[in-house]
Amino acid sequence: MRHEISVLGLMFPSLLLCAGLAGLLWFLVDWAMLRLKGWTLFWHPPLARLALFFVLLGAVAAAYPDF
Repeated sequence: MRHEISVLGLMFPSLLLCAGLAGLLWFLVDWAMLRLKGWTLFWHPPLARLALFFVLLGAVAAAYPDF
């Protein structure tokens, strides 16, 4: 992560942008899993949700071309 994002003079790591995008994707996938009752397949749904966020964060960070 070489780049930083400047917002009103404050410097934020670029991972924050990736985490925000992963959070949006997580909400969409979580909503779909709730509608399809997919979380009932997991023994510990909160842990599965956390793991899903980190998987999405890794996918977004890998797809971001400037890392």
